[in-house]
Amino acid sequence: MLVAGICVWLTQAASDQGSATRLSRGALPQEVAGSVPPRDPHGQTSAPTARRTNSPGVPVAIDIPIPSPNHPRGVHAAVSANALNSNGSLFVPADPREVSWANQDAAPGSARGTAILTSHINYVINGETVPGAFADLADYASTAVGKQFSVLLADGRRMQYRIVAGREYNKEQLAADPSLRTAVYNQTDSFGPHGQAPTGRLLLASCGGPFDPGTGEYEDNVFLYALPVSGTAGD
Repeated sequence: MLVAGICVWLTQAASDQGSATRLSRGALPQEVAGSVPPRDPHGQTSAPTARRTNSPGVPVAIDIPIPSPNHPRGVHAAVSANALNSNGSLFVPADPREVSWANQDAAPGSARGTAILTSHINYVINGETVPGAFADLADYASTAVGKQFSVLLADGRRMQYRIVAGREYNKEQLAADPSLRTAVYNQTDSFGPHGQAPTGRLLLASCGGPFDPGTGEYEDNVFLYALPVSGTAGD
């Protein structure tokens, strides 16, 4: 269980490189909000209208072929598997160009739960601000809903995902509100459009919102939710 918002920060002062886009803090669309399959009058769980064909796998790379302000050629980043930090927060790689998968939670291709990938929004390296792999999550949420990206798994399969929605929450709010954290990182429910086979969801997470030069941290976390495209995982 995650006990805090993502602790992502810059180790040196930097100008605010976060997107000016501020995302909704409201309820998620139903297909990524989480649900339990309906039950029939006899108490049996109703069968979905389609059969789920994916299976869990370890992510090793992510490809986002969507031009964005900080990544005009898209994002192509390695993914490593990591446990939570000792304080319960999500591990974020020191290299802003890399991505971490929270391997104590759901994996891509799982039937339920949220597979969580994290990366920095930016970082200062040798005095220069370097855009992180997830520098443009807010822009994707505003301009790329419905577009697709892929996650390469260790067994050679490539899972295709469709962007559904983005949300932004203040880090202090996340730390203080257990019910919000449960909704953000949901590890128990299945997801998907009504009438389709239920599945797990994918969450890309980073920092965002105003940058506080006094603390060297962004005030918010930005979350981008995506669902697997049925039948796209293959050799």
